[in-house]
Amino acid sequence: MLRFQFNEKKGVEALTYVASKWPGVTAFFAAKVLFFAEKQHLNRYARPIVGDTFIAMPNGPVPSTLYDFIKGRLDQAGDPDAFMAALLIERDPYPRVAAQRDPDLDALSPSDLECLDEAIAFCRMRGFGALSNLTHQERAWLEAPANGPMDYEHMIDGEGDEREAIVAEAREFAAYGVL
Repeated sequence: MLRFQFNEKKGVEALTYVASKWPGVTAFFAAKVLFFAEKQHLNRYARPIVGDTFIAMPNGPVPSTLYDFIKGRLDQAGDPDAFMAALLIERDPYPRVAAQRDPDLDALSPSDLECLDEAIAFCRMRGFGALSNLTHQERAWLEAPANGPMDYEHMIDGEGDEREAIVAEAREFAAYGVL
């Protein structure tokens, strides 16, 4: 299984960026934005944006660490105060994420921002059911065990030599790279 080391700082900044561009975004939509941005970035640049472990939940992929943070489970956070200073989580009736400050754009590359912007535009145009159904057609979601981790390799599109080159570069990055 292709996995990456989660970058908490980039994760918090990516989520803060999404919340600043989409005020009141629900946890569901934030999770889908992060999934599609991560997948797009992996396909274009052979590396993810934040490297979180995505879980194949019933309504689609969920970035497990960031979702735990949204749910208030900050015991695994390296810097829980940074999360709480960046984001406000409203829980009624559904968890909503609001930016409490501007995102630290120095933590995100131009390519990270490009893919996040594209994913925000893509997800904003769709309702809950349509977006959930779209994610259920993703190979990574289909091949993962229910409520289990998704394989980043299955997020890589295409076939043949081009796909294999991206997979090889992503594997090398997973072994040696730092997000």
